[in-house]
Amino acid sequence: EEGIEVRNGEALVLRYRKTPSADAAKNDPLYGRTGYIHPLCTPSGKVVTGDYEPDHPHQHGLFFAWTKTTFDGRTPEFWNQKQGSGRISYVRTLAIHSGGEICGFDVMHRYEDLTAAGGAEAVLEEIWEVRAALVEGRYQIDLHLVQRCAGNKPLTIERYHYGGMAIRGPSSWLGEEPDRIVTSEGNNRIAGNHSRPAWVKMSGEIEGSRCGVVAIPGKDNFRAPQWVRLHPSKPYFVFSPMVEAPFLIHPGTPYDSRFRFLVYDGEVGSEVIQSFAEGKRETKP
Repeated sequence: EEGIEVRNGEALVLRYRKTPSADAAKNDPLYGRTGYIHPLCTPSGKVVTGDYEPDHPHQHGLFFAWTKTTFDGRTPEFWNQKQGSGRISYVRTLAIHSGGEICGFDVMHRYEDLTAAGGAEAVLEEIWEVRAALVEGRYQIDLHLVQRCAGNKPLTIERYHYGGMAIRGPSSWLGEEPDRIVTSEGNNRIAGNHSRPAWVKMSGEIEGSRCGVVAIPGKDNFRAPQWVRLHPSKPYFVFSPMVEAPFLIHPGTPYDSRFRFLVYDGEVGSEVIQSFAEGKRETKP
C-alpha cells in the first residue's frame, strides 16, 4: 500500500513512494509528496538520495517537477511546494515486472493546478516506466517518462534556471568537496552550471566508503543535450530544458524523455560511464 520496492535478493535497490513517507508528517503538509523514488541504494546498501532534508524539504530523492509554468492564464508551480499552487501525485500502478535479470514497474502520476477557481484542475498525466538491472556489480536504473495534457489545454513551461528531472543527495554530502558533482567535461558544480553535458556524477563518502550515482540523459530527449542546474552548495542537480527558452506541452503531443542512472560503490571512471551511456544493458520494456 505504501510503495513499490525493487530488491536484489534481500537487498533494497530502490523504493517508489505511493503514499507520503513518515518524514512527511514532520514537515508542513504542503511538502507532502508521492510519485518519486527514495531511497536509491548502492549494491552494498548505501543510500545515495535524500528526502525532506531540512535545507530543501521540497526535494525528494529521484523526482521530476516543472517550476515556472502557465496554464489557462494561471501560474501553478510544481517544484516549490510551499507555494501551494501545484501538486504532483501518484495515481495508480499500471504494471509490475518481476523476476529475471531486469525488473521494474509502470506507474501513473497526475499534475494538478491548485489555483483554479473551481478547485484542483488536472494539468498533466505522467507515466514512469522504471527498469532495474545489476550490471557488472553496479545498479542500472532506466526511467522512461511520458507526459500528456490531461485535457484540451496546453501547459507552458516558462524560461527558468531550473526544473525537470532531478536527484537530491543525502545530507551527509552537504560538506564541500571539489569533486562532489562533476560533469562529463570534467567541470565542477560552478563551471558546469547551465552547461550541456552528456552525464553528471555525484559522489562522496558514506560510512567511510566512497559511492555515488551518475545520471545519463537520453540522446533523443527534447533539446538534448539539456542544460543542467548544478546547485552551488547542495547535493542536487537537475536537467532543465527551459533554461534558455520556454516551450509548450500541447494536447495530443506528449513530452517524452529517458534517463539512465548508474548507482555504484567505490569509484567509476569516464570510460565505464561512457559504456553505460552507449547502452551497456538495454532495459526498455
